[in-house]
This record gives sequence, structure tokens and C-alpha cells, in this order.
Amino acid sequence: MTAHSYFDLHVHSTDGSDDAGGTVEGYCKWVEARRKSGYHIDGFVLTEHRRYVADIDYTALAEQYGVTILRGIEVETDVGHVLVYGINDDFLARFDLSDIALPYAEVFSAAEESGGIAVGAHAGRPRIGLVEHVGERGVSLETVGIIEALNGGSSDYENGRSFDLAEEHGLLTVGGSDAHFVSALGRCLTEFDTVVTSNEELVTALRGGEFRPVRVEDTREGATRKELPSAAHIPATSGQGDLGGDAIELDESAIGQEVHVGSLEVTLHTIAEYCEALEEVNPLYTDAEWAEREGPYGSIIAPPGILNTARLRPGPDPQIRFGDQSFMAGSRLETFEPIRPGDTIEAFTQVKEVYEKTGRSGRMVFVVRRTRYQNQDGVDVAATEGSMVLRKVKALDG
Repeated sequence: MTAHSYFDLHVHSTDGSDDAGGTVEGYCKWVEARRKSGYHIDGFVLTEHRRYVADIDYTALAEQYGVTILRGIEVETDVGHVLVYGINDDFLARFDLSDIALPYAEVFSAAEESGGIAVGAHAGRPRIGLVEHVGERGVSLETVGIIEALNGGSSDYENGRSFDLAEEHGLLTVGGSDAHFVSALGRCLTEFDTVVTSNEELVTALRGGEFRPVRVEDTREGATRKELPSAAHIPATSGQGDLGGDAIELDESAIGQEVHVGSLEVTLHTIAEYCEALEEVNPLYTDAEWAEREGPYGSIIAPPGILNTARLRPGPDPQIRFGDQSFMAGSRLETFEPIRPGDTIEAFTQVKEVYEKTGRSGRMVFVVRRTRYQNQDGVDVAATEGSMVLRKVKALDG
């Protein structure tokens, strides 16, 4: 019987990503719990944002929980984010990792030349994924061999775009959770047709090409694997084509219209209050001396979640006339730059898109809103996206 390994190739932790809430030990405990429920996860790769944390030893944790913990990095390029595995001094010496617009072709080539390998992260997402850059700018994929097509933080449509891109250009595909919190780890995995126990073996396995993206549900013994998503089945704006019934009434002029909805003054006091309320103890946010001496930013910064304390006005309303029930379908946070004491953050909201799809309960309308947060220097520090679902609830007979 051929040996297999299941790895989450995209994980962020409090040890290196300031927008993460999951600790490495917390992830290990989650893997332990998932295994007890019948799922198969052998390990995960820490891919911290713009920072390679090489001076922390996870050997004891790995042995305690029987989990393989590997290291990579997520860098930002001019065509979106890129995961790099097999990091060494040669690769690190070539780039300023704080740069959020590294030349993508050089990143992919340098990874290969230095003995590692690069993968296009969450390829189907707007702006930070490869798909739009290929489609709208004609970006070449000559140096790209693998993309992350199954991403736990992306929608089915975004993942579908990734798989379609891979099929069109002959790219290999992997899966990763993009976990920032413990319960997200393992949602999407990569199944290798070999045993992987080290960073070197991971690179060898990725170069060998014998792997595939899977959902965690697929790892249970006897599981029937579901079809992977395709954007051809879930168009971006109309959901799934003609779903039947009347056309949805809405004010289309509200879509894409960005308006200012509020501000947030960030001070040492407000950061301290926020951390105290959440019992946050990360010294990056709470210890000025440590943050100045050891932190990557030279001073205390604010936890990205502090943006949730801003009192924002409602954004544009597309006036959708459909359904009698609504609920949140999910949200995600992207961080671009640290939020510092003294910053004045301005928030701008837009309705990014409105689309339809069908579920077990019937026809549904999704409203995706995006809020962009900009500091006093005009620099975007973060953005949030949230999806609201509208649906009709049929009256019960009786």
C-alpha cells in the first residue's frame, strides 16, 4: 500500500503573523482533536506573512502531539501573494520581505534556484491572487508551476477560478487552509503520495508532482470525494446562470460605489484597553520595550481586530427586493500594513458584488461588502469582506 501524507500548506500563527489568533500549540491540539474524529492530518506548514521565523524550536511540540511542523513564508508580489517552501539564507538575502510588491517572476525563479519552490497563494482571489492579473494584465505564467487552488479562506467561486486557471495553463494544484485561527486549520489540505517529514522532503514532493488538493472530509476512511469547484458552474455576478423565477430587483448603481463610512483614532490607550478587554498578551501589542527591541516594526502596533471598534455608518444599499430572511455567510480580514499608535484610520465601504446561487433551501442572493481601511498617509492598512445571504423561507403547510 502506498504511503500518503496530508499536510496543511498554509497556516499563520501568533509567533509570526500579527493578524493571526492561533498559537502553534493550539494548532497541534486541533490536529489531535481532528484525528480523534477520524480525519487524517499529518502536519502543517507555518507560512507567516512577510517574515521567516527561524529561531523558534517546535521540536518538543511536534513530538508531544505527533504532528510534523514545517516552515515556509508568504510573501507579497506584484501579482498577489506567493507561498515559498524550502527557505534558506540564499533566498532571504535576495529580497526585502517587507516589500509588498516583490517582482513575482524573480520570487518564483529565486525559490527554485535556491533549492526551494514557490506556489501562487489563493490564486482565485481578487487583487491578491494570480487569476485577475493573468486575465486583465496578460501576466505570464512561465515561471509558475503550482498554485493553491483549494484555499480554506476563499469562496467556491474564487477556488473555482483557480482550478480553471490551472487547467487552462497546465499548472499543478495544492490545498491549504490559510488558517489564522485554530479551528480553521486543516479545512483544505494537500495529499502527497509519499511520506513528508521535513522541509527538504516537502520540496522534493512538490517538485515530484505526485500530490493533489483535498478537503479534510476527504481524508476519512471510506469517504466519497466531492467534485472540486469550477468557476464555470458558479459565474461571478449571476451565481449559477438562470435559476428560474423572477429577476432579482436591485439598484445596480450601488455596486462598486465606495463611500466614506467612519474613522478610528488609534492611541496607546485604546490599544491597551482593547488588549485588556480581550485578555490579549502578545508583547507586540502590549509591551512597548519588547516591541521596540524585538518586534519587526520597531514599536508597539495595534491588533488588527481593533478595527472592529470603529463606529461605522451604513454603506451603499443596493435595495435588493428578495427574500424574507437574512444571515451572515462569512467574513475575512486582509492586512497590508501595521496599525500604529497615532494613526487615524479612515474606512471606506462598497458593495463589491451581488450574485445568486442555489442551496438546499432553494434560491439565495449573496451580497458581498468590502470595507477598506486607510491611514492618514493614504496607505491601505487592511480590508474586510463580509457576505450576507438573503433567502425566501417557504410557509409551512398546515
